[in-house]
Amino acid sequence: MIYFSMGYWVIGLALIVSALGAACGLACIRQSTKSVTARFRVVWLFVASGSIGGVGTGLATFVSLLGFEVKGSQLRYDPASISVAAGLAALTTFIALLMVGKRLHWARLVAGSVIMAAGLGIVQLMVLSAVRVQGTTEHNSVSMIAVFVLALVISALTLWFSLTVTSVPVLLTGSLIYGILVTGMHYAGLTGLDAHIDQSAPLPKGADLFDFFVPFFVIGSLSLAIPITAILVAPDRREARQPTTTPDFDMAHSPSLAVASGLRGGVEQGEQFSLGRS
Repeated sequence: MIYFSMGYWVIGLALIVSALGAACGLACIRQSTKSVTARFRVVWLFVASGSIGGVGTGLATFVSLLGFEVKGSQLRYDPASISVAAGLAALTTFIALLMVGKRLHWARLVAGSVIMAAGLGIVQLMVLSAVRVQGTTEHNSVSMIAVFVLALVISALTLWFSLTVTSVPVLLTGSLIYGILVTGMHYAGLTGLDAHIDQSAPLPKGADLFDFFVPFFVIGSLSLAIPITAILVAPDRREARQPTTTPDFDMAHSPSLAVASGLRGGVEQGEQFSLGRS
């Protein structure tokens, strides 16, 4: 097994992608707490789950596979398993965010962490199961246990941060921790993957890594650009929705009306007096 055939910069890129996805997702969660309606809050959480689960976990995992090679065999991937894995990461994150709510409640936090951890762990298992070689592959049980333990830690910390983050430095710190743990979780599973090469076996079928990596990377980049733009625009929209206090027309103009009425009355009395004398 070769894990860094393209260089160790792959680890840094995977960490950056994961941290960016987590940062964008946590920022969206912050915006959801300021939403004026429940519908907009759900929309913010849906976007956050795509950033955290889809980009921060799924896309970062695909980036980590850039340097992965198997000696003596071509390497292919099952595109269906890869696509389902990316969607599952976002879906379980969305369910967990809805479950924990807006305030810290330990029972809901534990339940949400378990659901999200199960999703992240299954995603890693599906990605590893999607690997096709000229021969067979098997997973080390110890590494799989480590994957699910790390997934539980990642999920609990992420959901806790989503409820307690109040400043940008804390948000960035949590995002960096998320990126480190997700990258470590992926390599914990990848190092537990054993390949048994059989030269007499047929060549592996499936897609090359770049066949789905490039589309996913483009989609992931766009999925981050949209919420970032929405976050930047959201404060202005909230200010625009706030009712502006305008002075009451009658109250504002009552003194002038009274003066005008008095003047008109005075003129009428003056005209009556002149007619009376004539």
